[in-house]
Amino acid sequence: MSERKMARRAIVLAAGTGSRLTEYGDDIPKPLRPVAGVPLLIRVLNNLQTAGIQEVVVITGFQGDRVRRVLSAEPTIGMRLKFVSNEQYHKKNGVSLLAASDHIDRECILTMADHLYSPELIRKLMAADVPEGCCALAVDRDIERCFDLDDATKVQAKAGRIQQIGKDLEIYDSLDTGVFRIGPDLLCELALIEARAGDCSLSDGVQALARKGRFLAVDVGEVRWIDVDTPMALARAEAMIRVFGDMLGDEPGNSSVSPEPEMLELFAPSWVRAAHPYREDHFELADGNPELVRLMSNESPYSPSPRVLAAVVEAATRGNQYPGGSRALRQKIGQREGYEGNYVLLGSGSTELIDVVIRTFVGPGEEVILSVPTFSMYEARTRVVGGIPVLVPMCDELEHDLSGIIRAVTERTKVVFLCSPNNPTGNRIPEDALRRILRLGLPTVIDEAYVELGDGETYAGLVNEYANAIVLRTFSKAYGLAGLRLGYLFANPTVVSLLERVKVPWSIAGVTLAAVSAALDDTAEFEARIRELRVSRSELVIGLSQIPGITSIPSDGNFVLADVSGLGVTAERFVEAVKGEGFLVRSLSVHHATRSYVRVTVGTPSQNARCLAAVERIAASITTPVSTTYGYWATAGDAE
Repeated sequence: MSERKMARRAIVLAAGTGSRLTEYGDDIPKPLRPVAGVPLLIRVLNNLQTAGIQEVVVITGFQGDRVRRVLSAEPTIGMRLKFVSNEQYHKKNGVSLLAASDHIDRECILTMADHLYSPELIRKLMAADVPEGCCALAVDRDIERCFDLDDATKVQAKAGRIQQIGKDLEIYDSLDTGVFRIGPDLLCELALIEARAGDCSLSDGVQALARKGRFLAVDVGEVRWIDVDTPMALARAEAMIRVFGDMLGDEPGNSSVSPEPEMLELFAPSWVRAAHPYREDHFELADGNPELVRLMSNESPYSPSPRVLAAVVEAATRGNQYPGGSRALRQKIGQREGYEGNYVLLGSGSTELIDVVIRTFVGPGEEVILSVPTFSMYEARTRVVGGIPVLVPMCDELEHDLSGIIRAVTERTKVVFLCSPNNPTGNRIPEDALRRILRLGLPTVIDEAYVELGDGETYAGLVNEYANAIVLRTFSKAYGLAGLRLGYLFANPTVVSLLERVKVPWSIAGVTLAAVSAALDDTAEFEARIRELRVSRSELVIGLSQIPGITSIPSDGNFVLADVSGLGVTAERFVEAVKGEGFLVRSLSVHHATRSYVRVTVGTPSQNARCLAAVERIAASITTPVSTTYGYWATAGDAE
């Protein structure tokens, strides 16, 4: 049938659940899934409209009312819209098409709601010479450019007529674009198949007509199209739109015109656009107000030792050279725990290694389990790669909910993060609980950023027993080198080699390598500082516990967690009050804390005494505390 006789009507299948796109963790039906800011089905309808289609019958099913409301309110659609509901949308797509039988009394276009294509594809299909009583499928013979060949429906054709069609064909010469010219004959075949089997797919009907020589394969050439059926396909579709435009190259833009800066966001995947950068306001505030005492970021109150400073100065004279010495430092660090250097990986702070682990194991839609409240960087870096943080709240006693962590594991779980001692609660995870998690076989990161500040007991030895154990450390806390940025991890050499494929080379400055090596040799200075920090921490815990309305919690880190809800104020208001007294402390709302918790970093003895006096003045200014019960939580090992 020629294009002149062809009715300008299209049928759109939009009934399915789109289960493979629900990995985003929301309830948006696939036809309404935004692609570069515009719902998928609206993009399909706009392209049909551009190609000259005047009337569209949309077959809905899953969340059909919601789909109909959105389309009915869309101002860009100028075509006549009709809706057909398929209550059997859990069946195959052939059943959905049969629901619209009354509207297929003549030849029309059939398309899927999840296939994006240039309007030129429709024009080429409509212009094809299709004999009366036959149907046609737009096919792509450029197989190599297919985004997801495993999932594509393959077509074998001969002399322009389809011989075989299916996803599992071994011999094929083209791919199904998801756009058809159909008529009543296809519906007759589908009705017969559905009557016999109780279900039918569109491919079943195509194959039935193909056996009679009545289904043509129309090569649409280099027209762009994509089946948006998975998160990765969605990302590719957005990339195609930002490069080729909404019409996928049908209307090329003027390349001499600079794009709006905001449009450049479309070059980033949706999960990056939804992420928020780490806020460093507290650092800017502290740097701009040196009179404020920094008790907010778990930094050491002590400057680097003279030995470390001398090593930094000497290394700076070689600043024109790429940094060397990482292999020797890996060996030096490894020997402290009885490992060779190939068990050690260095990073620019432990934050780089957190990022490397996540980028190595986690893809879009995959899950990372976190016991919260905990270090916010685990969640932030998971979101940046499109992963889904699964937050397991701690028990009321701020102990890790072991059963909850295990229940949270699904087939999409890729990594578990456990901070021990935990930031911000300061407690360690018991070894038997940790072993139970490791027995799950999942990559498990044990972040020991504060291990030197407790009793010194480490879980690094578990790397020998469990290939999935990754023990993370840093020189930012106990060693007081936060500004020089060096973290490291212990893992099985095979895991280290895997992580090295992802890590950026030369990320660690030569002055940092020299400073850390010198700090490791400065044993006496290090041990003296640790002893003083432990004593100061105990004094801070006891001092806070003696203030009515405040509950302080013993810690194995260089900080103390305090519950200020008994004062009848929020954590944010308390932080502001303390700042007015000349001290910066941290609210823990960003850590998913469920109560009014603040975290106070252990300072020098003088800083701690002045801070306690300030908190006493603040508490005294509140005439009616919510609770007069106070004290601190005693835990094993709180001897200092």
